[in-house]
Amino acid sequence: MSPQTPSANDIDALWAAKRRAKKAKRRQRESEKSKLLINSLMDAFTIILCFLLKSFGSDPVQIRESDELKLARSSSESPLVDAVVIGISKRSIQVDDVKVADLRNGAVDESMKRDGQEGLLINPLYDKLKEKVQHLKMIAARSAQQQFKGLALVVADKETTYRLVTEVLYTAGQAEFEKFKFVAAEGGGPKK
Repeated sequence: MSPQTPSANDIDALWAAKRRAKKAKRRQRESEKSKLLINSLMDAFTIILCFLLKSFGSDPVQIRESDELKLARSSSESPLVDAVVIGISKRSIQVDDVKVADLRNGAVDESMKRDGQEGLLINPLYDKLKEKVQHLKMIAARSAQQQFKGLALVVADKETTYRLVTEVLYTAGQAEFEKFKFVAAEGGGPKK
């Protein structure tokens, strides 16, 4: 053997050293890949939080006017409170944006009333409000801080008849709602 040619043991040792170096390099790359990039995660959470805050809004109740629902105008400024919303548009009655009864010519069909045409109780509205009352009472029983207040917000089209408003209020009263707030849009005042 000449002094320049390595022995078989030297070659084996070199290959083993190379394999160990490759394994160490691979382990280092894998550990770098598995690290959690906290900056990217915080950016994603910030974007989601901003989106939720923007879409949720600051008002507990969102009321939108449409062709079917034109609110009366008022000059008083009173903030909206979180309560069950009873909406009366030109074509339907809703409870928290869920339609419960259709209207024809500004009146409820007599088949939907307990006592026919002259009756005041609207059956589908009563059923939905009773369901809401049970749900709110269940939440109040589980939460020491909340209690059922019996408050409803009435959002009615400005051309709604007095008779229909009376029927809705009577029905809500029978379903254990005791306090009512009527919602009007800002911008009213004395006419000149």
